Amino acid sequence: MTIATPSAGAAVCGRRTTVLGLGLGAALLLSACGGAGGEPSETAGAPTTPAETVTETASPSATATPSVTVTETASASPTAGDSPAGATQGYTSESGVFTWRFPETWSASQEDYNEELLDYQGVPYEEVLFQDSEGITQYRTTTGLGPTDNDGPKPDVVEVLEAEELPGIPVNEREEATGSGPVWYRASLYQANEDVPDLVSFEGGEFLLSVQVVNISEDLDPEAGDDSHWSSWFYEQPPAEGFEAGAAAVLSGSVTQDTAEEVTGLEAEEAMRAFLETEEYGQLRSVATSMEVTAP
Repeated sequence: MTIATPSAGAAVCGRRTTVLGLGLGAALLLSACGGAGGEPSETAGAPTTPAETVTETASPSATATPSVTVTETASASPTAGDSPAGATQGYTSESGVFTWRFPETWSASQEDYNEELLDYQGVPYEEVLFQDSEGITQYRTTTGLGPTDNDGPKPDVVEVLEAEELPGIPVNEREEATGSGPVWYRASLYQANEDVPDLVSFEGGEFLLSVQVVNISEDLDPEAGDDSHWSSWFYEQPPAEGFEAGAAAVLSGSVTQDTAEEVTGLEAEEAMRAFLETEEYGQLRSVATSMEVTAP
């Protein structure tokens, strides 16, 4: 199964991260440029991620000191839980801003930490990766990002298969917020088109299941499959004390068609839809929706 960032064309200013992988999935390309407060990039990225990954991060300085953390040494102590998906452990990012819960059979690791943008937005850049013991199911969080755009090629939205509002997550309520509105969990079924013929996201087949945690404006339908769907692709946290703008976070994973077919025993779109009934999806969903945010 491959897990990746949300939209097929999200560009995130602040850093450039490229994740390449082998195995059952394809690869994740998340483009980023400039620093906080800079002009948004028009660089196109592609959504995907693999079971086996190699991460290349162009760090703005030598301050990036990623650490490898397994479940036994997660920042937050494991806590008992009654989630049917088995999310029984807690992990708090190195900055102390974000906390997630994850199943006992999963691990959590701080892939990157960088304070280069602290003077601009008050929070560090961080990457945290959650994955199961086989490295098949993954969920990646990239936080502390600068201004973003969503240019680039995009697949067709077949349907938003599930959408749930997450009212416990704080939002940036300032008028100038670029990511505004309530926070939602969204699972969307995408299909490749002529605009995305070469995206590695679809190397596993013509369909892709993308799960995201995003701000969705109150005047938009969270289940919309038209162009308004692409206006929501990140979460903007409330600004740190003494700062005007809140940092952006890309919180997502994806499942390729070949992975869904292997897990469900079905084919094509039928396999993608059936995947939502599997334990693998339940665990992935439980990690994504467990997020807690502490004001920086």
